[in-house]
Amino acid sequence: MSLTFAAFSKVNRERCESPDGFNHPLSSWSTSDWFTAVMGELGEAANVAKKLNRLRDGIPGNKETEAALRDKLRNELADSFVYLDLLCQSLGFNIGTAAVDVFNTKSAELDCPIRIG
Repeated sequence: MSLTFAAFSKVNRERCESPDGFNHPLSSWSTSDWFTAVMGELGEAANVAKKLNRLRDGIPGNKETEAALRDKLRNELADSFVYLDLLCQSLGFNIGTAAVDVFNTKSAELDCPIRIG
């Protein structure tokens, strides 16, 4: 499946604000509220990474398999991206455009020919 950042952002915001979704106007949270949501999800992802480190290092205590933990990590990182996109939208910019700009600027600083678009 191919999906642009812009298309994702559109449906992400639509679901966030729709009465059939979260019924949560983007503007009803402050920048700090959106950051808290992003960081909460990143914290959950970091906790899963810690458990994967335990498996790597042979430390007992995990109740889930590596496959289950990797799936959880995937989901937590995706949750983080969903909130990060909404944070960026609340600040008035598109995360995809910003990511491309930053990537290309860093490539230029490195004198690296690899660019996006």
